[in-house]
Amino acid sequence: MKRILSIAALALLTASPAFAGKVVVAANSSQGTLDKAGVQAIFLGRTAQVGGQPAVVVFQKGPVRAPFESGVVGRAGAQLASHWSRLVFTGRAKAPEDLADDAAVKAKVASTPGAIGYISDGAVDASVKVLFDF
Repeated sequence: MKRILSIAALALLTASPAFAGKVVVAANSSQGTLDKAGVQAIFLGRTAQVGGQPAVVVFQKGPVRAPFESGVVGRAGAQLASHWSRLVFTGRAKAPEDLADDAAVKAKVASTPGAIGYISDGAVDASVKVLFDF
């Protein structure tokens, strides 16, 4: 029995990717900086613009999603999806894009005015501007 529990615990630890790095909110290089409240407002659909441009909110499916959602947005998983579904259904916001990884988010953000997303700090380069880090 003890061995089965150990195997189950090991499986759970290896099944969910851990992310120990730092996460940053990045946007097109033409944007200014934001504080935590500003980031929350954008990623919860309360603010429709970023730097004078219509906001294009980009979420990531990668391992940085969980720390971002819990550490910055304050909602995660189904709760955040439900929140966005209500906003889209009532016409108050456009659905956020959900991209695969740091590279996809960085490419979208760098090429789209008003786009804002989060990536690991190791992925930051000159193509994007860090608006907020935590």
